[in-house]
Formats: sequence, structure tokens, C-alpha cells
Amino acid sequence: MKKFLFISISLSFSFILFSKIYAQDISVYQKFTILTQNKRYTLNNAIVNINSQNLNLGYSVRKINSNTEIVEKPNNMSYENFLISLLSNTNLYNVTPNYIKSFSQLPNNIDITQQKNLFLTHAPVVDNNGFSSSLGGSSNITIAVLDSGIAYQNYTNPLDNTFYAQAPSLSNLNIKDPYNALAVYNNQLQNEYAPYDNVGHGTYIAGIIASSTNNDASGSLNYATAGIAFNATIMPVKIGNSNGIPLGAELLGLQWAINNHANIINLSIASTTPSQSEETLIEQAINDGIIVVAASGNEGSNSLDYPAGYPNVIAVGASNSSNTLTSYSNYGCSTDLNCQTVVAPVGYNTPLVYQQTLTGYDTGTVSSFSSFSNEYLVGTSFATPQVVAAIALYESVNGVQNSAFMENILKMCSTSLGNYNLYGFGLLNINNMLNYPVNSTPYTVLSSQGTVSTFGQDQYWGNLPVNSTPTDIARTNTGYYILTSNGAVYTFGNAQFYGSMYNIPNPPVQQSVAIVPTKNDLGYYILTEDGAVYTFGNAQFYGSMYNIPSSAVPVRTPLSLVLTQDQSGYYILTSNGAVYTFGDAQFYGSVFNIPNAPVKTAVALRLSSQGEGYYILTKDGAIYTFGDAQFYGSMYNIPSSAVPQNNPTSLLITNSGYMILEKDGALYTFGGILSEGTLYPDPSGAIAITQ
Repeated sequence: MKKFLFISISLSFSFILFSKIYAQDISVYQKFTILTQNKRYTLNNAIVNINSQNLNLGYSVRKINSNTEIVEKPNNMSYENFLISLLSNTNLYNVTPNYIKSFSQLPNNIDITQQKNLFLTHAPVVDNNGFSSSLGGSSNITIAVLDSGIAYQNYTNPLDNTFYAQAPSLSNLNIKDPYNALAVYNNQLQNEYAPYDNVGHGTYIAGIIASSTNNDASGSLNYATAGIAFNATIMPVKIGNSNGIPLGAELLGLQWAINNHANIINLSIASTTPSQSEETLIEQAINDGIIVVAASGNEGSNSLDYPAGYPNVIAVGASNSSNTLTSYSNYGCSTDLNCQTVVAPVGYNTPLVYQQTLTGYDTGTVSSFSSFSNEYLVGTSFATPQVVAAIALYESVNGVQNSAFMENILKMCSTSLGNYNLYGFGLLNINNMLNYPVNSTPYTVLSSQGTVSTFGQDQYWGNLPVNSTPTDIARTNTGYYILTSNGAVYTFGNAQFYGSMYNIPNPPVQQSVAIVPTKNDLGYYILTEDGAVYTFGNAQFYGSMYNIPSSAVPVRTPLSLVLTQDQSGYYILTSNGAVYTFGDAQFYGSVFNIPNAPVKTAVALRLSSQGEGYYILTKDGAIYTFGDAQFYGSMYNIPSSAVPQNNPTSLLITNSGYMILEKDGALYTFGGILSEGTLYPDPSGAIAITQ
């Protein structure tokens, strides 16, 4: 078996091109203004990230984890002086007011008579012939609902003797590790493990996911609603009440969900203000394999709220009965370049979601915590749990998956609604998801003649004009680009044109090698033969080989450009197997640095599925893995008699393996991945594969 894992001296040229709000060129007073102007936050504490675990700040603190603390403000100190004193402390690398979020919903009492969202998403509970308990997924999948609590039990608060009743529709919930993060945040430890709901929002969210199903033979309104993943296990985590959600309570809740191994986190909450502490914990959850799903927000703006806006969070908007975006739903991308993933049906003037919650919640008149009714609510809050439940059903059948994989499943299986900026990949389609095999991989192959062939569920939009010379193809969410050797860019489907090398009057070299779209499809990069990188649209420039002195570049023959997962930098691979890093791209090694590699002539570089490593394909068909990239095999290990032509041209990476494309159109698969077909034998030559 041929596999190389080396840590080598980097041929790395990184450029730091942005600074966060704590840059040293602004005063602590300016920082205070930026952090507090037009923001909602508590006046009695702040969130800090510390460099030293034994640091004594001189204030009362409560730890969230080893690096994050809630710092209490002394009663005799103004909040401004308190926060400025923290901002002035060089041992703190982040200081944030304890911002208050709101639940992402719009209360209304418009009457409808059925859960139309179940039919529009083709949920199995309504989309199959005959009812079976297996339609509700598996109790092995745990969903942490970080919300206002859930009315899943009868409970009396020992602090005030208030009684909280169990919602009848949630009487069959599977419950694991309940936690009242808000009580812990408020030092009410008597309620630490009792996440009762005194708002109604969290009970409604839990009902969408797992409301009791098929136990309403008597026709009682107590059981009039069905859940999408009614067999899933719910982890109720209370992080807020009618006053909102303190950031500190949310962080405690996130840490609880991480520590107790939730599979999915539902965040039907929204704020226009990001938090580094919140982002760090969400990043930790995703890195631990937890899928985080959040509401896009209800301002009707072309920007995602947070936490939906953080990288790799599955962001969910709300659609209406005509499968168009609701007027209140946010859309597009955040400043962190995380974009709307899908929409789910919630409605507005015609509400589509019907579930049980505290009586009067729809009109803001809750007077009892023991009275329940079925109500009709709208807001992106109620789109989010539909996607969460769909993921739970998929994982019940196919096993636990990571976030990148589930995002790809949503991409492949959602019903396209057109404009990616508005709808992301489209309308949630649960039936499509459950019928999509875990190891099925759609892909598109480009030949040297400019013809495009699609396999699996990839969509075809057209070929290059005759007599064009293609060099690369790149898929967007709604189309694809084909780049030609003279720098021209051809768009197909709904891929948008932002410019090309062909239209630049006098570039040093016009011959183009690769085109790479940004994640939000609002721009792209073009790499030319002299190592220059040209940016179009909102693509951000981090540097290029063209700017590196000749003495530092043994061979200036670039082959491919690959963006990091968070788009904070990129890699350039050269023909001698060297890897150059720009921006925040991390160097893991290169074939150039391996002393005894049989062939160092490189063909392609691709990121690992987690983005913390990469693969390099060489001319002899060998695969070299770096960082966390996993080796599954290579053409180098296949007997010559089984390989008509060992002339690899391109590489495609999936979550379960990879594919190597040969010039003759043959496709070799490695790991748990299936081929949907090939171009073999292709006399014109296959040059690129994309997904």
C-alpha cells in the first residue's frame, strides 16, 4: 500500500489581511462603543476568553469551560468602567458583553386546520402508504433543543411552588440529559436539571420534531399533531425565558450539549450580533461531529443572523404555501460567508405549522403553565426543527454523519426553487433524503472537447462552443463554470458571470489553469500559468505565486487552487508537488518534501472532507495524504493489467472516499463510494471531474 504522511518544511507564504475588533490601533473606549452601541446586553456581567487558566481577574467568575468565563460586575461599578477594565487586560483575548438574543418567531393566530408543512416536505409520516412506528426514526439519535425549556414532565419549581404541567402531545418523548442552563446561569441550582417551559416556544419546537404520533384514536385535541422524527431522543436545554436569552446561558447550554454527546443541536434563536465565544463553542461542536442547525432570522434581510451565520452551521429560512420565501425570512449569506442552506415551509398569511404549546402563546397571553392548546405560529424558528428532524431520520437509517456530509445530502435532495441567494439549495424534501443512498455520489466530467457529462443526480446545463479549449470546470449551487485556456469564462445554468481573464486588456499571462467559485457563488478566482491569482466578484485576494521572488520558487507551474473550508485562504499546487499557502491556509506537507517519492510530478490537490488536511494526486496514480486526510488506496497499487491507461487527470473527494479520473474517461473509486458511470473509452480525453 502506498501512503505517505509527512510533516515537512513549508513552502508557505501567508498574508494576514483582516483584523477583528480588538486590533490594537483602536482605543478601549472605541472598543466599548463598538461592542455596546445599539446592542441588547445584560448590565451585570460579561463573557471573557482567557489565555491562562489560573488568571485572577479580581472579579467573581463562573467558568463555562477552561478558556471561557462569565465575569460578574461589582455592584459599585458602572458597566462602562467594568467592561473597559476587562478590555484593557492583555491576558484576555476576547471580551464580549453578555448579549441578549430573542427567540426567532413571529406570533400570530391565523386559523388553519392541518400541518401542511408535513405534506410540503414529504415527511414519511404523511408520505407513505400505511403507518409504521419505524417512520419516526431511532431513539439512538439525540437532538439537543436549546430553547425556553420543554413541557415534557409535571414539575413544581421549589423556589416559588409554581406548577408546570406536561404537554399531552409530548407525553411519549424520549428524554436524555435535561438541563436548565438558565437556572445555573442565575445561580438557581435547585432547578439545574429541570428545564421547564414558562414561555411555550421550546415546547412548540420539540413538538415539530417529536410530538406524539398515532396515539389519537379517540380524536382528542391533546394528540392532534404529529412529529416528524417522533422516535428520536430529545435533550431539553433551557437557555432563556420571556426576557430573552443571555449569551452566558446559551454558552452553558452549548457546552452541556457537547459534553453529553448530542448528535444534532437545534438553535431556533437569532441575533444580528455575532459572538466569538459563541462561534468558538459552535465550531467545537461541529468539530466533535455534532450537526448544528439554526434559524436564519426574521428581519427579511439579505443577511443571516447568528448563530446561523457562523461557518458550517446549517442555516434554515422559511417558505410559504406557494414555495416562495416568506416576507420575514432572512436569506443570502452572513459576513462570515455562511449561506442559507435550505428553506422549510412555515408560511405567514397562510400558516403551515400546527403544534401544541401553552395556551395563549400565539397571542402573548399565557396565564397558566398547565393549560395547552394547538396553535399556529410563524417564523424561521419553526423551519429549523423540520430540518433537524429530517437529519435525525436520515441518521436513523444511515448512521451518524458529519455536518459537511449532511449539507451535501440537503443539497442533493432538496427541491430546487431557483435563486440560490434566496432559497439556498431549495425546499426541504425528506422523502428524497431517505431515498438517497449514503454512498451515492453525483459528479460531472468535462472532456477536452468541452462536452459535459453528468452522472447520478448532477444536473446538466450545456457544453462549450465548438473549437474552444477547456482547462477546468467548477460547479456552483445552481450551475457551473467552464474556464478555457485563453481565460474566457462560460456560465451555465444560473451561474453568474463576474468577469474573466479574456476581458482584461494586458495581463502578463492570459493562459488560465483553474477556476474556483466562492462558497456563496458571489465571485470566483482564476489561476493563471504564471502563478497569478485574479479575483472576481466578492472573492478575496490573499496573495499569489506571481508575487513570490523567483529564488523562492523552484518551479512556477501551478496546477490547481483550492480554497480553505472557511474561505480564509487558499492553496496552490505546482507541478513539482510543492504546496504554497496563502491567507490562513495551513500547511500540512507536500510531495516536494518527500525524499524518495517515486514520482513527484503532481496532478491535483484537494481538501479532506473535514478541511484539516489534503490529498495530492501524482502522475503515476499515487495518492499522498496530509493532515487528517484518510488513505483508501490508489491507482499505483492496482496491477497494470487492470489499468488500461495510468494517466490520471483529476481527483474528487467525498466524505467516504475519493475518485480518480483518467484521461481515457475511466473512473477509479476508493473507499465507501459508488461510481454512477464513466466516459471510458473517451478518445478525446477527460480532463476534470467536479461535484
